[in-house]
Amino acid sequence: MARPKRTRSEDTGSQSKFVQVVEGYLAKANWTKQQFMAEIQVGEAQFYRWARGENVPSKAIVNRIAVFLGRRLDEVYQNLPHNPFPVSDTIDGLLNELLEAAGYSASIRGKVVDSSWQEIAHNRSWKLGYTLVYPNWAEPPERYGEKPIGIAIDCAERVGDLLGIDTEWQYLTWQEMPLAIAERKVHGIAPFMLAAPGRFFDYRLSDPWYSGGKLKLTAVTLPIEIDADFLEDLPHKRVRLVYIENEIGDWVVSMLGNYYEREAFADKAKAFSYMKAFESKESDVIPILCSDHVLCKSVADENNWQVLNIRCVKDLELYPAFAFHPNEEQLTASVNAVLKLVNQVS
Repeated sequence: MARPKRTRSEDTGSQSKFVQVVEGYLAKANWTKQQFMAEIQVGEAQFYRWARGENVPSKAIVNRIAVFLGRRLDEVYQNLPHNPFPVSDTIDGLLNELLEAAGYSASIRGKVVDSSWQEIAHNRSWKLGYTLVYPNWAEPPERYGEKPIGIAIDCAERVGDLLGIDTEWQYLTWQEMPLAIAERKVHGIAPFMLAAPGRFFDYRLSDPWYSGGKLKLTAVTLPIEIDADFLEDLPHKRVRLVYIENEIGDWVVSMLGNYYEREAFADKAKAFSYMKAFESKESDVIPILCSDHVLCKSVADENNWQVLNIRCVKDLELYPAFAFHPNEEQLTASVNAVLKLVNQVS
């Protein structure tokens, strides 16, 4: 009895990286797998062998796929008469991505396709990620369907208006942001990202949003009996550093080295609850939350806690910025041009 053809799609988690990349482009091209396979003249059985990782396409086929995808994406994203070949003109990036996903070395070292920018230009809208940034930078809406509020939200909306695009919002935790950017689930992150060196691998940061003000890095703790202005002056064995993963405090903790115990949390609410639990119990542990000075001062004022300076970063001042995919050169350049206007008139 002949073996039936496989017609369902493979589970994404078990697919080869090459097929995952191809399917991402098929979605942008509004192509079905059947249409795609007919264009590149590859059978269904072969495609599913690639998906299962049983073999890989030859370089010749990868080149062919890049050409056909480039032509199709030109049709989707072209802006006539000004930019008729938006993807073909930068096909080196598309080809490199496909080659590397298939396990080959990139043939051309050149500009990678600004795929988010092409999508934004086509739809005349962008989707930005945000999270709760205390106390007044970004805050989820009270009612479903409404927009978030905060000074970073207002800035992003203004930049979008000046670019002539609508702004959509997607709530993310700090933990979720790097992957959401890497997979382009969002086009960027609202301008509350501080330009710490550890973030350069995950994001391409815009120019500073100077109107947001410069921020210093500090810490906050419960009232303690020890007279100390700097975190480093406290007994190392008693200190437990508290931080939110991927928030600026995460980088601060890494700067303090491995001398201290650490406790990481997914969001500020959980971190605050952990800190407050020490108010009602006797403990030799001194829990210290690391973050920017605006958050630390606000938390200290609300809870009658104590702000501590951090000697290793005491002279560092950071400005907030938008964050984008590392390969989004055109999107970043366009936002930078608009930010100059925003900084001048704010």
